[in-house]
Amino acid sequence: MELIGIYFTSNYPTLMILLAVIILMIVNRNEKIPATQLFALVISMLLVITVGDTVSERAELAGNSPLLIRIHTISEVVKYILRPVIVMVELFIIIRPKKPKILYSIPAVINAFIFGAVMFGSRLAFYIDENNHWHSGTPLRYSVYISSVIYVILLLVHSIVYFRQSNIKHSIIVFLIVFQTLSVSILEYMNISGYVNVITALCILEYYIYLSTIYRQAIMDENSRREIDLANNELMILRDQLQAHFIRNSLGMIRYLAKHDSKACVRCIDEFSKYLNSHLNALQSNDMIPFEQEIENVRAYISLVQIDYTRKVEVEYDLGTTDFMIPPLLLEPIVENAISHGLSRTGGIISIRTYRENNNVIIIISNSAGSDSAPDNYKPLHNGIGLENTRKRLEIQCSGTLRLDITDSGAEVTVTIPQNTR
Repeated sequence: MELIGIYFTSNYPTLMILLAVIILMIVNRNEKIPATQLFALVISMLLVITVGDTVSERAELAGNSPLLIRIHTISEVVKYILRPVIVMVELFIIIRPKKPKILYSIPAVINAFIFGAVMFGSRLAFYIDENNHWHSGTPLRYSVYISSVIYVILLLVHSIVYFRQSNIKHSIIVFLIVFQTLSVSILEYMNISGYVNVITALCILEYYIYLSTIYRQAIMDENSRREIDLANNELMILRDQLQAHFIRNSLGMIRYLAKHDSKACVRCIDEFSKYLNSHLNALQSNDMIPFEQEIENVRAYISLVQIDYTRKVEVEYDLGTTDFMIPPLLLEPIVENAISHGLSRTGGIISIRTYRENNNVIIIISNSAGSDSAPDNYKPLHNGIGLENTRKRLEIQCSGTLRLDITDSGAEVTVTIPQNTR
């Protein structure tokens, strides 16, 4: 019990930091942070080193029997072999291919050979004399520091390269780890010990936080990408629906004119050809377009409608602002809906108004059925495929909104587009 108490007392800061890492790993166990098993291995090796430090100190103080000297030697050999291996394993966390791992294992293997040889009487690295005291050996003893520094530099390089697609600011943590490891290596070289285990544990904690942050960012980016893909797929479906919708309606108009006025039908076909040329190009685009371009699409549709001499369709424009972007073919379905369902048999008035309010662009499209009596089935506008399609496209492409207000004399559609979509 006394030895256990000495162990916890002398290694308290290191154990508390490792406990923090373990708790973080438990908290993140369902998020599958990459290389969690390797972090568990690193923690285990550092725990072995702390135990080796305590055993080595107690063995040196307990006497100079052959058994105690052997225990002291083994403890020292194990901790000197494991120190660079810990940084090497941290490096292997982000290295996937096997060939670099084999190559990068060489410094740790050389260090293990130098210090392992002590077990067989070599004095290359250090030796324990007959009084159970530690003595440094040849300059090869510095292999533990050299190999650790090599791995830290490789860790820095590979971390920055591996995560270059992520927020590069996160890599400052790796620079911190490099600084801490180099500084503690210098202190050890100057025989100022007592900080190695604490700094090593701190580096493990920092690197785990670093990888967790990068992983979470990668997950967020992947989710965002999937949301964008889903939105684009939905937009494509809505766009195809809209394309079929306005072509069907236009062909219906041509069919009607073919029965009643062949000359008007020919003009309608010519206008419809020009109309398709501009509108199909717009339908193929997912990008926002200038409002001026969209209003030209509306004018093209209205010119097509006005060929139908049985109804007089008038359009009033009050464009207080035109310097903004808008989803392609956003207004045309609304105008089409207003003309098809909001005007009387002989026609009516369509009004298009724009202005800015509270950092938003407001577009109002209203219709009036005209002075003649409306038919019994008259219904100003309606929430058909055109408006519902437009509402969804508006939300997907620019986080805008569409509101429909219906009265006895007409209807009004209000489109709100946030100004930051410009």
